Amino acid sequence: MKKRRRLLLAVTAVLMCTACGSDDRKADEGNAPVENSEADRSEEKETLPASQEYVSSDQTYQVTLLQGLTQTDMQLQAGTTMMGLDGGSELSGFSCVSVGGPKTGIPGNPEGIETLEDYADYIADMALDGSGVTVSWESADAAATEGADQCLAREGRAKSGTGSGQAYAYYAEAAGCYYSVIIVGNDGDVENARQVLALTFLDGTGAKDTTADFINGMSAVLDSVNGINVRETFRMLEETGTEESQLEDLASQARMSLSSNWGVENAEDLAETVDWLMKEGHNQDALQFLEEYGGTKETDRSAFDAKLKEQGLSEGMYTGLMAAYDAYIAYGEGAIAAWDLSRVGTVMGFGYASGYCSYEEAMDTLLEAAEKSKSLFGSWEDFNQSYLYGYSYWAEESLDDPDSSAAERASIVESMSAQANGPFSVDWNMELKKEW
Repeated sequence: MKKRRRLLLAVTAVLMCTACGSDDRKADEGNAPVENSEADRSEEKETLPASQEYVSSDQTYQVTLLQGLTQTDMQLQAGTTMMGLDGGSELSGFSCVSVGGPKTGIPGNPEGIETLEDYADYIADMALDGSGVTVSWESADAAATEGADQCLAREGRAKSGTGSGQAYAYYAEAAGCYYSVIIVGNDGDVENARQVLALTFLDGTGAKDTTADFINGMSAVLDSVNGINVRETFRMLEETGTEESQLEDLASQARMSLSSNWGVENAEDLAETVDWLMKEGHNQDALQFLEEYGGTKETDRSAFDAKLKEQGLSEGMYTGLMAAYDAYIAYGEGAIAAWDLSRVGTVMGFGYASGYCSYEEAMDTLLEAAEKSKSLFGSWEDFNQSYLYGYSYWAEESLDDPDSSAAERASIVESMSAQANGPFSVDWNMELKKEW
């Protein structure tokens, strides 16, 4: 897990291009503030800096900021998006990173995030890690955002090498989600940005379901656990011209993950592993064990339970076989296939980042996995339940044990299923087609 978290931190730092420079436009700090008249304040309001509305790629939130910024979007995982806003040559050194998504989809999957304050501490460290920028944050007044349960703001001096500038961060909590807007740049630019900054929650209805959305939904739970969708993240970094050395660092971590977790060392191993997941996987193992222990559709559950207890099995194996039985009764030969098919996305994502396949090859394989999923299951509810049965079988943990990682996965599924614009809001019956 630590490897995956470092991977995300490095990715985020790439977006945070915050080369703070000197600002010749900065006001004389020695001048005392002067109380403005009503006419002065009216004129000041009319001469606010030119602003623009920037909408997240999933159309669930909007950030109003300075006009003319270059927007870069990244889907870190299903339901969690990042928006990068860069000043370019017009506003040299100005950069903003905004992240929005459910509490179950906090980038990096950190532990101990209980409050908005905890989230602010974490996300600011994550955004600046590896960027060469340091900020000493202090509390600041936070404007209210309509629909937010709580808002807070922080400000501070940003230092990078011999340069310095200003930093401002705004955070909001609403409807089981966290949002952040972190700005770094020259003093005058950041001051202008603060004058026009606004966060607006959207309903996401303008976003059209795509095949990629369906595919991302299949791996949403594991992406949440890992804290990142490696495939989409790596693709965005390639497309935005990230330095080759940084891409290679990420690729190296991806190769290490495949090697240690899957025994995959090259493109051939990747193809064989994915073929196994698609055609056999743990689902085939589970069906064979059920046949061996007499778990057929003609066998009453209580009778099968009693038969297993007579075998003197370990508690873990007993738990796993009961989960496999429940899956078989519910979904027949599909049983726990969703557990295998969901992981095709993760394996192909790491394979793409490792250089073992192209993005197109990864997506083509995932389209096959999505089509097979639709042939086996009739809804996200069925797919997710099969996934949970599969995890229970594989981990030999009961979904009813509140202290188990199986119960944690079930909680993630429940939370994501309740999200109006979550990964499982995508129409299960949508037409899947190649869009890449």
